[in-house]
Amino acid sequence: MSIYCITLNGPAPWGFRLQGGKDFSMPLTVSRLTPGGKAAQAGVGVGDWVVSIGETNAEDMTHVEAQNKIRAAEESLTLTLSKAFHAGGDQKVRVSGHGLRVDGIPMFIPNDRSKKRLIEDTQDWQPRTGTTQSRSFRMLAQLTGTDYMQDPDDETMKRAREKFLTEIQSPRYARLRDWHHERSARALNIKS
Repeated sequence: MSIYCITLNGPAPWGFRLQGGKDFSMPLTVSRLTPGGKAAQAGVGVGDWVVSIGETNAEDMTHVEAQNKIRAAEESLTLTLSKAFHAGGDQKVRVSGHGLRVDGIPMFIPNDRSKKRLIEDTQDWQPRTGTTQSRSFRMLAQLTGTDYMQDPDDETMKRAREKFLTEIQSPRYARLRDWHHERSARALNIKS
């Protein structure tokens, strides 16, 4: 484990996004960096854990609390971060209470369940191919009350297409089409 501290000079944008938080039962983690942004230039990496924001320990912060703390920083933003899997290093690690402490700084060490959830949550928000929906669209459907509406399956689409083809070949459709063409021609003074 490698703990490091950075100070980004303001104003925002800081050039990173977070995921996780106490409300997600996951550590606050850098999920995205803006290429060439302030955080990327300071050496922040995707997957790095946020140990503290300013002087405040991030271990018990909800996602919104962390966002608000970061937004409140105007002139500079100081973060203490952890690169979870750093080869080497001589940090002293000791077990204390609910987690580990490295040189007196509270740390979150993910177990297999939290790693799996982090991966699943990240994948779950990705755009989907085919007819499946991402988590964000499912949540939007729930918020708007349209979650009961299903995407049409292939069989339903095939039946609708067959019905349409049958309809346009019927005599009724031909009479309607001819009437419409004649009416349009008269309206445009093409036919008298």
